Amino acid sequence: MGPIIISPHDGSIWVVNPDSGSVTVLTTDPLAKKVEISVGQEPWSLAVHPNRNEIYLLDRALGKMFVLDGEVQAVTSEIDIGPEPYAMALHSAADLAYVTLATADQLAIVDLSAREVAQRINVSTFPYGVSHSQDGLIYISHHLSFLKEGGEEARDDGRQGQITVLSAEDLSIEREIILEPNEQGIPSLLAFISTSGNRLWVPHVRAAPDLPAGLTTTVFAAVTVIDMTNLEEAVANYLPLNDQEIFGSPVNNPVSAVPSPDGNRLYVVLAGSDIVEVIDISQPDRPSLIGFLPAGKNPQGMAISSDGRWGYVMSYLSRTVKVLDLEDLSQHAEIVVTAETLSPAVLRGKELFHAANNPRLSNGAWVSCASCHPAGGTDGLTWVFPDGPRQTPPLWNVAETAPFHWSAALDELHDVEDTITGIQHGLGLAGGQDPALLGSPNRARSSDLDALAEFMQTGIRPPTNQSLSESQLQPGRDVFVQQGCPACHGGPNWTISQLTGAPGSLDGDGNGVVDDALHDVGTLNERDIRGEGGFDVPTLLNISQTAPYFHDGSIADLETLIRSGHPQPQFSLTLTDPEIEALVLFLKHIGTHTEPIKNDR
Repeated sequence: MGPIIISPHDGSIWVVNPDSGSVTVLTTDPLAKKVEISVGQEPWSLAVHPNRNEIYLLDRALGKMFVLDGEVQAVTSEIDIGPEPYAMALHSAADLAYVTLATADQLAIVDLSAREVAQRINVSTFPYGVSHSQDGLIYISHHLSFLKEGGEEARDDGRQGQITVLSAEDLSIEREIILEPNEQGIPSLLAFISTSGNRLWVPHVRAAPDLPAGLTTTVFAAVTVIDMTNLEEAVANYLPLNDQEIFGSPVNNPVSAVPSPDGNRLYVVLAGSDIVEVIDISQPDRPSLIGFLPAGKNPQGMAISSDGRWGYVMSYLSRTVKVLDLEDLSQHAEIVVTAETLSPAVLRGKELFHAANNPRLSNGAWVSCASCHPAGGTDGLTWVFPDGPRQTPPLWNVAETAPFHWSAALDELHDVEDTITGIQHGLGLAGGQDPALLGSPNRARSSDLDALAEFMQTGIRPPTNQSLSESQLQPGRDVFVQQGCPACHGGPNWTISQLTGAPGSLDGDGNGVVDDALHDVGTLNERDIRGEGGFDVPTLLNISQTAPYFHDGSIADLETLIRSGHPQPQFSLTLTDPEIEALVLFLKHIGTHTEPIKNDR
């Protein structure tokens, strides 16, 4: 299961093309493109039924599962699944598929024979990877971390990762396996998961958001191993991929870890490094590096032939499949699977956004823009920056909500040049002496910087979320209006944040912030360096996906935020419990489909 699979029925290779809205079928002997099938809008993950020649395809943007006939390579049916389906696991004996619905915080159980969703189970935040084991358990990785009991935001040990284990028999929770922070930081961005024997492999990032920040410690690539017999983390089998004494060169953004058929090797797909890392795991507590293989631009998955000889890598932004000889550890072939659909600028910007292996972007190949903004969203963490603790904002709709950063210190998207040089410690895309952030514009200083800004402006799709009827949301909408929320969060962008002049002209007093964009809502933190004048107003678009809240991540959820008395903590709360419940429900479902509320301020 994943973005690329091998059919056991005829040995064909199936690979998704998310930007083309298609799936490509390859033959392997000879290696050739057999057909490209237009299907959906953003196909993301595939699975094949072992007992009949059916391919199942998840489309994230449409929230659908498409069923394809593997013999004639054609769509036979489609099933409405739910918002943002990321991954699936098949229970072939029961003819079921388990599908994670990332923005609904649910697991959908699909009856493959009836072609319908039989049940939806509520689970913890942002379910991502899923696996079904032979002993009747379902494992779910949660992409974002969770605040520990007694934990504090912006600390290297304040959060934890989680794997939820369900019983396939009655869908009850068997256990929630906690991944504790370690010397490399917080387990975050848990990705696709896979199994081999009694081990579950969980590629992820370790994040250390507090000071001091080190080049290879702030964002650290790793793979955690779960002992499926005891349902606990196998700490002795942990793979610290950025430990240079064990694994050599630093790497970035592990998205998939694929065991070899014999269980002696692990192939880790590194989306930010454009490589596959090959690790000897024959002695689980003594892993060793075998080598690195080229994987094209931004690889997202890998399938291995049943004899373990060939590896097929989905090279997302190369628009190719790379064929790797896993015996000789070399690239055997490469084949184009789809035509380019993005403009040259957006494609180049997307490549730069996801890359860590370019010294202009990152010193030591350890971090990329996507390290904190996966899929253009947020990692759900609060980082300590020169301004103080700052919660990672999402980038969807970012071009409409200038100025940028919580302190309103950037007046154009091109100012990310400062992030590249100051936070990622790259050489920079523009070269030369950078102007002050609110000084002379950075636009047109570099074609690559222009491309990165263009991608952020037009290339990031806001996620869909669970939709409810207008009648269900109207009570909360009424409370939103009655309480005056549109004064700060009204209008088409769900925020009043906007530039009042051209970039380069907005810092008349030279204090380094756009003062007109700041609003004091009583959230100044003792760790803040900037913030006495207030903070920029965030958008409420997809706010359910952007916890924790406020600039310092000090509020864990929307109900707590409302009960805090926001927009001023000293205000007395006059809302009843039913009104709070209705308002939270409305806020959680604000998306691109929601009719905006006019700002009468």
